[in-house]
Amino acid sequence: MSEAPSDPAAAIRGLLHRADDAAKAAPNQRVPEGARERITRLLDAARSQLPALADDELRLDLAAQVARRFAALDRDGLEAVLGPSPDVRRAPTGADVDPARVPPGQHLTAGWPVLHVGGAPADVDPATWRVVVTGRVRTRTVLTVAELRDRLPVVTTRSDLHCVTGWSRLDNDWEGVRLVDLIGLAGPRPEATHLLASGHPAYSANLALEAAGAADVVVAWSHDGVLLDRAHGGPIRLVVPARYGWKSVKWLTELRLLDREVRGYWEERGYHDVADPWTEQRFRG
Repeated sequence: MSEAPSDPAAAIRGLLHRADDAAKAAPNQRVPEGARERITRLLDAARSQLPALADDELRLDLAAQVARRFAALDRDGLEAVLGPSPDVRRAPTGADVDPARVPPGQHLTAGWPVLHVGGAPADVDPATWRVVVTGRVRTRTVLTVAELRDRLPVVTTRSDLHCVTGWSRLDNDWEGVRLVDLIGLAGPRPEATHLLASGHPAYSANLALEAAGAADVVVAWSHDGVLLDRAHGGPIRLVVPARYGWKSVKWLTELRLLDREVRGYWEERGYHDVADPWTEQRFRG
């Protein structure tokens, strides 16, 4: 007699329950780091089973539950990233900062933490790097970094950066070109409503074209007067100040205009499609 097929949703919920139990027990453990590693393994196992779920809404709901627990681990280690970073201008964090500038649940960092999915690409030569604007456009457009400078107005903007893990860095100075100018060069078709921004390696984030048109949304090659290094997304990255930082795609390679919303890397893993920090749109539901 064959075994009944396993229920991936039940398996995921079981892993989440075990992760919650481990988190509750962690304060009483002699080696808290061991508890963190155990929780991480359980959550990784839960996330690995999400693709087996055929029900899209159920999958996204459970993905958001996994993401919330990972976020709790991030908050536990938040203090370690709030200090200054080597060779980076110290960002304002003092008592003179207007509290209204800081979204709910965020903490100011003087430095510039490095967070991304996977490793940074090995080859980030600005001379050969290209970004393509494609999809619902009149002219598929491919530009090097030098051509971005030559063909579009270069702008300098100052904006705040808010990471979904709970830190915010104020007064970032970016040099680059406005996203709306780059998209305009390709000529968006009338039916285009969204874009999917992709970066190396295999990372993407979605954005409504209305949000993409804001004046402070830029494709940047410089931060605080210094060319972007590889760890922070150089040679070019997207900067979307009105959204959590996962929308500001590093190592930008493609902007694909679409006639509908298509979820990106983290959106497929339970993160909110809009990601407005001021309403704490971190995760679905």
